Amino acid sequence: MKFIAKFAACLDSNYIDSLFYMLRLKTLYFSLFSLLFLISIRVEAQQSYSFTQQWSIHGYLGATNFHGDMTDKTNSFLNNTPFSKYFYQDRRIGFGIYVDKMFTPYYGIRGNLLYTNMKSTKESDKIYFAGTSFIYTLSGLLDVGNLILGVDKYRVWNGYFFLGIGYSETQANAYDFLTGKQIGSTGYVISPRGGSFRRMTEVCVPLGIGVKYKIEKSTEVFAEITRQIVLTNKLDAYPVEGTKIESLGMINLGISYDFNLPSNWTAGGTPRYNGKSPDPSIRAFNKKKKVVMRTNAYKKATKKRYKYGRKKFRKHRW
Repeated sequence: MKFIAKFAACLDSNYIDSLFYMLRLKTLYFSLFSLLFLISIRVEAQQSYSFTQQWSIHGYLGATNFHGDMTDKTNSFLNNTPFSKYFYQDRRIGFGIYVDKMFTPYYGIRGNLLYTNMKSTKESDKIYFAGTSFIYTLSGLLDVGNLILGVDKYRVWNGYFFLGIGYSETQANAYDFLTGKQIGSTGYVISPRGGSFRRMTEVCVPLGIGVKYKIEKSTEVFAEITRQIVLTNKLDAYPVEGTKIESLGMINLGISYDFNLPSNWTAGGTPRYNGKSPDPSIRAFNKKKKVVMRTNAYKKATKKRYKYGRKKFRKHRW
């Protein structure tokens, strides 16, 4: 025990904090993938979707809430309700697009493109920051409604959860609240190739939970609470020693549309039938039995027969 104590004392405290944080993060991902694995075993003999099935696109608009060093937390649910004016202090607008692909009724993947404004104030130190961020992520998507209540494609209300990984590109400036003087910046390092400034790029971990309501067969509206965890303490342009991560919370409202891709998009799939057989014997049989497919070619031929007569059009038959 004494050896362990001496060894721990020799280690830098920041290193230990980073190590424990990475262990917690790996544990979170391991738990998610274990859950998805168990679900995949459960649905092995049940329905799974092909590549062209069960796609959806979502557009959403949200209000941001910064979590980090430079905040008094006045606009969080723990300190104020949505009926308080402080709840909306420093909130800014973000908007983005989701693209979902479900593999089974229980799980799928989600791609996210988000652009958002950020602002937060720390009244006790008389400082604030403002900035913008692009966030690109890929997440595992879990359909909570189908998992708990059973598969029902006609269910009006449904819930879901997602967790993933990606990266963010951020530019931000920190200011003195009283004088307006800039006291810090991030994402404004001049690029070695010259030209424009280069944004700060960091690893991002998105997670969120949402509920959706079906208003039509293929159209839904949804509301969700998300958190974009950025693995840096420079998101607010005011790094404080001891801080390892900062994040951006959002309350989102949006609309989604479900669709299937064309069946002939499947890799290696059978080409779409055009109503004409490449076999001469089959074509001759179809002519003899007067078996005709109602294709676009048939409609065009019918118009020509009506206009020019069957005898004149005989040479155009297939």
